[in-house]
Amino acid sequence: MPRKKTTQKKPQVEHALVCVKVVRYESRVSAGVSHHAYAPQYAWDLDDNDPLFEFSTELRISGLVTYPDDRAGNELELTVYGEAANSRRLNLKLQDVHVRDKNGSPQYRRYRGTEIPVYDPPEGIGIIEKVRGEASWTGWLRASPQFMTDCLMQLGQDHELFLGIQERKVARARWIQSVTLQTTDPAEE
Repeated sequence: MPRKKTTQKKPQVEHALVCVKVVRYESRVSAGVSHHAYAPQYAWDLDDNDPLFEFSTELRISGLVTYPDDRAGNELELTVYGEAANSRRLNLKLQDVHVRDKNGSPQYRRYRGTEIPVYDPPEGIGIIEKVRGEASWTGWLRASPQFMTDCLMQLGQDHELFLGIQERKVARARWIQSVTLQTTDPAEE
């Protein structure tokens, strides 16, 4: 008797808005010669177009989750890394994720009588994870230096601040789709 073919289900995709009331933040800026210039053999993602002199910012924002209700009261620490290196691929364009056929031609599909492009977008801009055994979460993402400057300007003001994180859960991974730092609670919008 032939074996039955089992079809694998596509992973279920869930979307959630995570709202965090900012409690504290820490920042660090650094400058130096790229370590890839001294030891290119250890480079993870070597790109000759990356700058020789690296300038980076790291920002850790901590707070308490206010929404969704099942996570309310949990702590969340989000680390944002700001760099301008090409290898971080923060300057990609839509054409860079346009699906191409075997001949390299861009793919399109019909939607309500119009041809629209087919994209293969990244899973997200960062990851958010539950800390095992604790009522806390950690996350990280890479961002442009301009975003870092804007965040630091917001954090330097004497306002109550909130993080709004659009989360996309695929299988067991939780991807950050977008992040906002704002003076109003995103759960109330």
